[in-house]
Amino acid sequence: MTYGTLALLLGVFLGGAAPWLEAIVVIPGGILAGGPAVPVIAAGIVGNLATVAAAAWFGERIQAWWINRRSTRGGDDPARTDDRKARRRERVERIMRRWGLPALAALGPVGLGTQLSAVIAVSLGTTARAAFAWIGASTVIWSVLAGVLAATGMSIAGVGT
Repeated sequence: MTYGTLALLLGVFLGGAAPWLEAIVVIPGGILAGGPAVPVIAAGIVGNLATVAAAAWFGERIQAWWINRRSTRGGDDPARTDDRKARRRERVERIMRRWGLPALAALGPVGLGTQLSAVIAVSLGTTARAAFAWIGASTVIWSVLAGVLAATGMSIAGVGT
């Protein structure tokens, strides 16, 4: 492997790990930049899953801290809640109540982001292990699909690139 290929794989790994990027975005970019498909897909998945695991684990710890804090302080101050954040949280809670963790996991890589999905799942009472398992499986499926589509020259619309 050349230094250029290693640099590309490192970039895909870091891009997959970045909370504002997703593996399904950086994997096609790495393949289109000339990287070998299988290592690029693996680097993107591993980078993304590392931060999903950290988000789920820390989310579980933060939830425990928050519950403890609320019980000692006497609850939230209603004047401090932001309406937009409250509506977003209600929407996510509605998805979780209706469709459960599998739906949140399936939508995470293409909508909310995998790290945010893990934190939300844990904040709604899911264990970090279950959140990581579901969101990780979804990330792998979406990433492999994005990699195969990029490697074969297909686009989402079904028209060749």
